[in-house]
Amino acid sequence: MKYKRKKVKKLMEDKQRAAEANNPQETGETQQTPETQEPELQEPELREAEAKPETVQAEAEPAAKQESKQDPKQEDSDTETPTQEEWAAALKKTVEERDSYKDSLLRSQAEFQNYKKRNASVRAEAYEDGVRETIFACLPAIDNLELALKHAESQGETGGVYEGVKMTLKQLTDSLGKLGLSEIPALGEQFDPELHNAVMRESGGEENVISEVFQKGYRVKDKIIRYAMVKVFSGEE
Repeated sequence: MKYKRKKVKKLMEDKQRAAEANNPQETGETQQTPETQEPELQEPELREAEAKPETVQAEAEPAAKQESKQDPKQEDSDTETPTQEEWAAALKKTVEERDSYKDSLLRSQAEFQNYKKRNASVRAEAYEDGVRETIFACLPAIDNLELALKHAESQGETGGVYEGVKMTLKQLTDSLGKLGLSEIPALGEQFDPELHNAVMRESGGEENVISEVFQKGYRVKDKIIRYAMVKVFSGEE
């Protein structure tokens, strides 16, 4: 309140100076009478004077707001609206980008499906290779058990040990059979180079008929893991 009174007082002084500048005669008279003092403002006049700056400020604020509202409209009017040709070019570019992204997505999906198929096939083949290698590693054990049984039979031993070895051999071959192991027929069969490996020839007999098997051959499912080592008849006397 004190600050406002000072401000009002200063406004009244400026107003009085302006009036004195317009009326030089009155100014001279006023200067000649130093005892003259500014009349004190009465309470109603003081309130009216204090209210004037606020009124001026209140009137200035709507004008500023109106100017600020008009600025965006003026800026919008300055921006250029795209032409129909520009819209068509932008639409064409967007459609081309869409088609490119769609084609890339379809290619990626197809490649991923092919990868899954190849991966499944490779995994299946790797599993089958592992099975065949494992069975192949067990074949010497089967050979030794069969030799032990053959030797026991030649010696006429048919006790508990013989039966135990025979049962062990049967259990081993049955277990491997579940994994696809099967013996390649050889003795008395016609020699087949895709199944048999002839290491000896014997005179007489029917030509190319297997007369003796030195080592059995085996296959796992449709793949041979060991050829049968055999002796064949030559057919000559």
